[in-house]
Amino acid sequence: MVNRIRKWISIIAIVGVAIIISSLICWHLIPKPMFHGDYPYYPDVESITNAADVIIVGDVVTGGEVKDLIVDTTPNKPDKTPIPYTLSTVKVKEVVKGNVHVGDVLTIKQLGDYKNKPEEALHKIDGYLVKNTEQLMFLSEYNDSPYSPVNPYQGAIQIKEGVLHSNSEYSLFGFHDDDSLDSSINIIREYVN
Repeated sequence: MVNRIRKWISIIAIVGVAIIISSLICWHLIPKPMFHGDYPYYPDVESITNAADVIIVGDVVTGGEVKDLIVDTTPNKPDKTPIPYTLSTVKVKEVVKGNVHVGDVLTIKQLGDYKNKPEEALHKIDGYLVKNTEQLMFLSEYNDSPYSPVNPYQGAIQIKEGVLHSNSEYSLFGFHDDDSLDSSINIIREYVN
């Protein structure tokens, strides 16, 4: 009788472990829900420079705060829906374009909750801003909302030891070549009005 009970307990334990392992595997294989955005593409340095309100080099001070924001600016629209954004703060080290100053701390928004419902473009290039990284950023400025990169693929390029690195094939800097920060800024400045 005791052996029979032990045998059933063992069978139940094995089935339980199999169910847990199967659930974990399925959870990782099921596609995560993601936000999809429609972004402009900039074919050259001149067009992205003209599109950006602010271009900076900065250090990411904080990252990963998620906040629901209402960014719809349609006048007299009563049912504006809040959308989750991942917020980061960036301390300005160098101003290439725009009305900001060295030492300013800018809040940057990126579409999606980086953990639960990421923005598809950023998920593909692992592009959410990471604390303690240095970035070259092409930003859009808004009156009642944080800054945002002009697009996820081209608007933020990580800097490592003075060299630009991007995981986006659409990036104008740091994907195909080892572009130095200084030479890239010199090229950008040619198009700053």
